[in-house]
Amino acid sequence: MSDCLHCDIHDMLEAHLQGDEADLAEVAAKVTEVLVDLILMAPPDDRGLLMADVLANLGGILLEKSQQADPANPRSSRH
Repeated sequence: MSDCLHCDIHDMLEAHLQGDEADLAEVAAKVTEVLVDLILMAPPDDRGLLMADVLANLGGILLEKSQQADPANPRSSRH
């Protein structure tokens, strides 16, 4: 494991994303399940705000990365 959680997550997912048969919807569903587990770790009163933050970050990062020179490179990061 590195000091970068973003890179560690990509490394773990890489095996599931290689090959022509990669099911992006299935991988995205599993990643979504992990986000749900993370949100459920927050106190009940904070979960709605945390979910809103996750969705805002998703939209913002998607827009940012889609405007980069190589939007197909998911490893590009703001760190």
